[in-house]
Amino acid sequence: MPLPTKHSRPVERRLLRDVVYERIYTAIIDGTLEPGEVLLDEKLTAWLGVSRTPVREALMKLADIGLVELAPNRYTRVAPIDLRAIDEAIYATGILAEYAARTSVASMDAAAIGRLQQHSKTATKLAKSGDLPGLGAALRDFFIEFERSTDNTVLLTAAEGLSPQLLRYVTVWQMPFEIADVASAVAEIAAAAKARDGERTAELIRALYAPARETFIRDYRRTDAEIDARPVV
Repeated sequence: MPLPTKHSRPVERRLLRDVVYERIYTAIIDGTLEPGEVLLDEKLTAWLGVSRTPVREALMKLADIGLVELAPNRYTRVAPIDLRAIDEAIYATGILAEYAARTSVASMDAAAIGRLQQHSKTATKLAKSGDLPGLGAALRDFFIEFERSTDNTVLLTAAEGLSPQLLRYVTVWQMPFEIADVASAVAEIAAAAKARDGERTAELIRALYAPARETFIRDYRRTDAEIDARPVV
C-alpha cells in the first residue's frame, strides 16, 4: 500500500529531541556548558533554533543519566562534578570491561576486532593532540566493543549508562598517569584481543583501571564534607 501523505508529527518531534539531546550532551561533556551552569529555556531554544518542547524533553533525558539537575520552580542546571559518581562509574566500568573481554574476546568477529584497532588508533591520535573530550569518546567506543560482543543486553545497557561519567572523568579529572600511557595501554589491549587471548586482554584492562580502582577505594572512605570541599583531585 502507498505511504501516507500526512506528516507524522510524533516521529519528527522524537528525532528533533534526539538531535537537541546530542547537542546539549556534547556541550556538557566538552565543557562548553560548565558544571553548575544554569540552563535557561529561552537561551537554549535561541542557541539550538528549536521550540521549547524538544529542549525540555532532552533535558529530562539528560537528567536521567545524571548530567542535568532539575529542581521544579527553582532551576535547571548542568550537574556539578560529583567525584564519588565518577569514581564509582569508573570502578564499575573497569569491572564490566574486564569481564566482557574475558568472556567474549575468543569469539569476537573480524569486524569487531577491526573497530577495536580503529578506536585504538583514534585514541593515540587524540592523546597526542591533547584532545581530552575526544580521547574520552574514543575510549568509550573502544571498551563498549567488548560489552557489545558478549550479546548480553543487560551488560551492554549498564556499560552505556556509565558512559557519561566515564567521559567526565577523562575530561575533568587530573589523571594519575600520562595520557600517552593510556593510548599505549589501549593499543596493547587491542593487540591482545586481535590475538584472541581473552585472559591477557582482561588482565591488561584490569591493570589500566587499577589506578581508578585505588582512587575509588580511597575516596569512598572520605566524608561527604571532604568531597564537597575538594570535588576534583
